Amino acid sequence: MKKLSLIVLVFFIISCKQEGKPQYTLINGTVQNNTAETVFVRGNSFETRIQIGENGTFADTLRIKEDGFYDMYVGRERTGIYLEKGKNLSVNLNADEFDETLKYSGDLANINNFLAAKYLWNEKNLDFKEVFSMDEENFLKQLNNNQKKIDSLYTANKIFNDNFKNKLADEDKYSRAIMLENYKDAHRYYSGEQDFNVSSNFYDELKNINYNDTLSYRNSVAYQNLLDAHFTRLVNEEIFESGNNSQTVVYLKKVNEALPNGYAKDKIMSTYLQFGLKPDGSLDEAYNIYKNSSPNPENLAKITEHYNKLKTITEGSPSPTFNYENHKGGTTDLAALKGKYVYIDVWATWCGPCLREIPSLKEVEKDYQNKNVQFVSISIDEAKDYDKWKAMVTEKQLGGIQLMADNNWKSKFVEDYAIMGIPRFILIDTQGNIVSADAPRPSDPELRKTFDGLM
Repeated sequence: MKKLSLIVLVFFIISCKQEGKPQYTLINGTVQNNTAETVFVRGNSFETRIQIGENGTFADTLRIKEDGFYDMYVGRERTGIYLEKGKNLSVNLNADEFDETLKYSGDLANINNFLAAKYLWNEKNLDFKEVFSMDEENFLKQLNNNQKKIDSLYTANKIFNDNFKNKLADEDKYSRAIMLENYKDAHRYYSGEQDFNVSSNFYDELKNINYNDTLSYRNSVAYQNLLDAHFTRLVNEEIFESGNNSQTVVYLKKVNEALPNGYAKDKIMSTYLQFGLKPDGSLDEAYNIYKNSSPNPENLAKITEHYNKLKTITEGSPSPTFNYENHKGGTTDLAALKGKYVYIDVWATWCGPCLREIPSLKEVEKDYQNKNVQFVSISIDEAKDYDKWKAMVTEKQLGGIQLMADNNWKSKFVEDYAIMGIPRFILIDTQGNIVSADAPRPSDPELRKTFDGLM
């Protein structure tokens, strides 16, 4: 009886110790010059939004499922942080100089100050155009040199946490692998060498990467990005060799064949389809591949809704219409342009890729000014940026018909075309029917081929 009582007592003590170990992380901070409503933390199958007070402060108890790396968003700015159960982290930053002012205190201060220094170093020193333009030998040397710089930052922060050290080693391995996966296509893009290829042993070091690690996929953003880069490379290789241009279909097939049914496969495919599902000839095939891949019912419902909307804007369908404010005064509607082909650029003043297309757009406008095509640009800027839009159109001497949508992303024309990212280009025929709901960009030589085929 005494022996039994002793066992019960020992069990009780162990249980008390287990129950006494905190299963949460405390986070708080201050954001100077704040304009965001919340701090958004996500990662490792966890996400939450923390309200930011009027004085710029925030605090919350995070019941994370796993120790590890998380993303922290303040407005449009993002940084990576490391969290552990039972630990606390304080964050201080200036929203006007986000990366430069991040400072951490608390149990996880050294680790997160190292991560802040690492991200800042990468931002200041990692020029992707320069690195990917290098020949293979110098590219690999540059990767090694960059890692040495990061290792010196790690040493300077005097981190003594084996759990973090092991996770960081995996993250660094995945980050290097991402660069290797992207090198060939990026080098072709930046160097202009469209037939460039890597040496036969270039990918040998990737042989120790498990591309079927569904647990790592749940716990590591870097690993998620690696799988995306890996499948994208395989797809581009097949398209380059075969000439098959159904990128979405090829991508879905490779993921479907490589991964077992479950969270990772469904997440990769459903995420890709949010932007990759196109209102073109591959629409039905792409949708059916996903539908037959044992998807999560909730994700299938979202993709099905998206698919049904795209079905209404396939080639030959009547185009959704608009009637928006014209920069020169009054309003302009689509019906007024009937009799001409209409090439529409949906953009915004804050969108970097949109602005990079402007020189090419001007060239196309100039070359086709005497053809039966009308160029229309529709800004989806918010109302607060109205004056910025007015000024930019004037300062950059933007041509064509310059319009501003009535409700930015929620404008009916934007929603009817299922636009989730910009720039987006649309081509409509002389009768107001859709030629392409996702037309080539001005910088894409395919646009001129399309125009020449129509006119």
